[in-house]
Amino acid sequence: MALPALGVLPGRASGSVHLVDEPLTWRSGRSGPEVLALPALWWPPTEPLPPGVAAVVLHGTPNETGPPVGLPVIARVDPDVLREGEPMEVNGTLGRFRIEGVEEIEVVTAFLEGPDGRILLLERSDRVGSFRGRWAGVSGYLEEPTPLVQAVREVGEETGLLPGEIELAATGVPVLARDDARVFVVHPFRFRARRTEIRIDWEHTRSEWVVPDEILRRPTVPKLDRAWESVAPLPTKG
Repeated sequence: MALPALGVLPGRASGSVHLVDEPLTWRSGRSGPEVLALPALWWPPTEPLPPGVAAVVLHGTPNETGPPVGLPVIARVDPDVLREGEPMEVNGTLGRFRIEGVEEIEVVTAFLEGPDGRILLLERSDRVGSFRGRWAGVSGYLEEPTPLVQAVREVGEETGLLPGEIELAATGVPVLARDDARVFVVHPFRFRARRTEIRIDWEHTRSEWVVPDEILRRPTVPKLDRAWESVAPLPTKG
C-alpha cells in the first residue's frame, strides 16, 4: 500500500526529503533530486522552484493549486511523518506517497461516546505488543474487508457492546502516526453507545469515560488527539 494524501498536481517522482523551515530557502544544498516538504501557506511559490526539486509535499491544504510546475505536488501530509534526507516517492496523480524502508500498517481507532458526551479511554495492558500503559480508544489492526467492519468487531471484542448497542456518528479521514520505521494509518470512527457498562478484555487494564479534553492530559498512543479531532462533534453555536 501507499500512504494517503491529497493530490494537488499530477505526476510521479522520487527524491530525498528536505523539511523546509525557511520561506526563502527551499534547498538543502545536497546533491541529487529532492522532495521539498513545506507549509501549505507557502504554496503556490512566488519564484521558480530551485533546480533539483523532484516533487513537493505540503503540510495542510493550500488555498489554491497554483500554475503547473511540471512536477508532482501532494498535500495534507503531517510533517511528523517525515524525516530529513530519507528517500521518498510522491504520486500526485493518485494522491499517495511512499517512504523507503518504512512499514505501512493500517489500524482502526473507534471512540465510543456516551449519552453525556464523555468518551471511553482504555489503558493498554502489558500483554499487548505496542504502546503498553498508554491510553487509547478501541483499536486494532485492519483485518476485515473494510475499516468500519473492523471497528465494529473491535468494539465487540474490547468492550462487549454488540452492533445493535452502538450507532455510527462519524467517520474521519485517516491519520498518520510515525513510530520509528513504522507508519500507522489510523482510520478513526466515533460511535454513540447506548449503554456505558462495558467489559474490557485482556488487552486493557482500565477503562474510563472522560471528557474529550482529557486526551491531552494523558499518555496516549501516538496521534490519539488528531484521531479524535477527525471525528469530534462540531461545536454548537452559542
